[in-house]
Amino acid sequence: MKEIVKILSFFILFPVLIYVIVFSISKYILHKRKKSLGIAADVTTLFLYLSVSLVYSIVFSENIGFILVVSSILIATIITYFEWRSKKEIEVIPLLRKIWRLFFLLLCVLYGFLWLFGVIRYVLQYIS
Repeated sequence: MKEIVKILSFFILFPVLIYVIVFSISKYILHKRKKSLGIAADVTTLFLYLSVSLVYSIVFSENIGFILVVSSILIATIITYFEWRSKKEIEVIPLLRKIWRLFFLLLCVLYGFLWLFGVIRYVLQYIS
């Protein structure tokens, strides 16, 4: 059981590895690059939620999990509203896929900025 927790903790800290592993496996099985990219992004998004919260709490010593969930719900509501205004008929599955992939992109950018900020911060603390 401890080994499973260690492996999951490692993947939560480094979700890029999950992306590469899932992409490689799905590319091998499906032989379709675009579909494999989507599957890998969908799986990695869950790990990105956890890792962004974890990295933020490590860098700033504050918990951001609740704010992250509430802001995600707010963004999803806004996207759904604009989708409804433009099409009048909402197709649920494509809408959810669009929202989930947007969260993947936003969380990737946020994760990258947090890592970069954390590394720069700790290097500057080490130097001074």
